[in-house]
Amino acid sequence: MLKWQRWAVLFSLLGSAGLGSAQVDDAPSLAGVIDIHAHVAPETALLNFKRAYDALEAAQIARIYGMRGIVLKEHNTETASWAYLVSQMVPAVEVYGGIVLNKAVGGINPVAVESMALTRGGRGRVVYMPTVDAEARNPPGAPRAVPVSRNGQLLPEVSEVLKVVAKYDLGLSTGHVSADEALMVIRAAKQAGVRNIYVQHPNHGGIVMSMARMKEAVGLGALIEIVLSGEGFTGGGPKVVNAENPVMDYGPQKLADIRALGPANIIISTDLGQPGRVNYAQAFQMALAVLAKSGFTKAEIDMMTKQNPARFLGLK
Repeated sequence: MLKWQRWAVLFSLLGSAGLGSAQVDDAPSLAGVIDIHAHVAPETALLNFKRAYDALEAAQIARIYGMRGIVLKEHNTETASWAYLVSQMVPAVEVYGGIVLNKAVGGINPVAVESMALTRGGRGRVVYMPTVDAEARNPPGAPRAVPVSRNGQLLPEVSEVLKVVAKYDLGLSTGHVSADEALMVIRAAKQAGVRNIYVQHPNHGGIVMSMARMKEAVGLGALIEIVLSGEGFTGGGPKVVNAENPVMDYGPQKLADIRALGPANIIISTDLGQPGRVNYAQAFQMALAVLAKSGFTKAEIDMMTKQNPARFLGLK
């Protein structure tokens, strides 16, 4: 696709029905906002997931809306190389990638993690424990299941991965492992010298972590991710509660969790990129409005959407 054609498609997408009617000019500013959890194409047909935007389009959306940065995520491959290439084409946005330790990259594979960390440009910043292939998400004995523990102990290869994460000062996500395993991973990561960790959406996507366990994770030094997609939203996407001035209902439970844990311990991301939903930037615009109307101060909102994501990625 020629460059002018790609831009034409983008502007058409941004103004099309079904993506919300919030406008760039009259919505909250996204300057400084970083989405650390943006699903992008090219996706693999091995999994039954479709993506609305490819990696380049995602970065262009972030630029159009004035975001600072975006982290590209794909369940079955590393995205550091994508981030490097896209950053050359959209230099106004800080684009990063990572690696999800699912079966397609060899599971808990320290060599794959180090290769990602050493990708040209230093754009590989995040290592995710298994997600769709996590043993906790699959039936016992499933051929694609990737375990991280046995009999209450982390597997030796997890410790080797954590050493690589610490060596290159990467960020660590707990992925879709169980709540008990997530706490085990956080403890071991801290012992290995990993500085930046977040618990991946512990109140969303079939992953349930009690408030007591979330507070334990925070006490160990991890951030808690609150995502702007998923359960509780009409039609599998954010619910518009004011059609004339679109504001999203991001769920009373998620707002309650933020209050209970404190904004200093929260990182807000979208977990978006699915067809038929608002794009990453529009979700943030609507979320900022909801958070402000819910009583959070600008400083608290900035902490959750700008400062904490930047700190997690090792940025200033």
